[in-house]
Amino acid sequence: MKHKDPPTTSGPRRSRVELWAPALVVAVVAAVVWASFFSDAAVQDTAKDRAGAVQEAARIGGGGDSATDADDGSADGSADGSDGGAAVGDGAEPDQVEPEELEASVRRFRAAQRKLAARVSQRLAERTQPFEFRVATYNVLGDSHTGPGGNKPGFPDAGPRMDMMIADLRGNGIDVVGFQEFEQSQWAMFSSRAGEYSLYPGMSLGNKSVRFNIAWRSSVWRLVEGRSLSIPYAGGSRIAMPVVLLESVSTGRRAWFANFHNPADTPNLGNNARWRAEAASIEVSYLTELHQSTGLPVIATGDYNEREEIFCRFTAGGVFSAAAGGSSAGGCAPPPRMQVDWIFGSTGVAFADYAVMDTGVASDHAMVHATATLAGSD
Repeated sequence: MKHKDPPTTSGPRRSRVELWAPALVVAVVAAVVWASFFSDAAVQDTAKDRAGAVQEAARIGGGGDSATDADDGSADGSADGSDGGAAVGDGAEPDQVEPEELEASVRRFRAAQRKLAARVSQRLAERTQPFEFRVATYNVLGDSHTGPGGNKPGFPDAGPRMDMMIADLRGNGIDVVGFQEFEQSQWAMFSSRAGEYSLYPGMSLGNKSVRFNIAWRSSVWRLVEGRSLSIPYAGGSRIAMPVVLLESVSTGRRAWFANFHNPADTPNLGNNARWRAEAASIEVSYLTELHQSTGLPVIATGDYNEREEIFCRFTAGGVFSAAAGGSSAGGCAPPPRMQVDWIFGSTGVAFADYAVMDTGVASDHAMVHATATLAGSD
């Protein structure tokens, strides 16, 4: 009896490796997508781990997967994507991988996956831990007030006062500060003498808005987004004042910071109670909505030229509290000692070590500062 030949199938015979290599590649892609859900910093931190996992999957699969080729140009980093065997797709049969080699490759791939998952979990844990930093508000007394014809003749010029001001920041470890009366000349001095800090808006919003710059220590925070809010100043004239979203360099925690200067009553400016009230209403409303819509903490610094009034305006809604203390439970109960310079924080921000520092001849205002803590989250 003649034996029939076994039926044949069209196309080249596929090895076990070829059959389940695509599944490995899919798993790698899923891991990459999962990691990319987190911040850019987390993606950068895990880039080597992802590349290793993708490379190992490609090696198992014989180097012929286009997703792997797009990731690093080859299956194992070689010029032609080969791993010592015949190239897949050139008409040759793929090499048969020994079971021991296949098992070792799978172990390496799984180890790379575990390392990636551990790194992402670490970044997630950092984002949910409390984060502490030093914040200040500082009216630095504008250059024009102490220069020729200025109304503060008893103070040094802006140059030596800038050195004193920078020393105040460094001596107290200030990580974020809101400036007021920070004129263009003072911005230039600060930028050249305090290189460890970054600024927003700088001069980008013009000569008026430069007076309300926010500065942050670049080793602690990075800028994510810069905005401005139009606020009525003396006589109702509008000036853009800064709002920034900063991200912690070490943890990825994010927070909004805003800095304002509401108009005073002076012989030259007149009575500006109406404009202060309007400014405060805009500020509180905007920052409350910003906190609620983004779910991120908000910190506001500024010279509000009010004491009890601005405290009650900010804390009335139960969203903001003052670094200086006080309470809004059952009515407005301001702290016993108040400045016109304030630091407010939304829900999710706790304050400690509040201090009012006499700045001597550096400014006619104290530097108000505190330790702020972004609360941990589940």
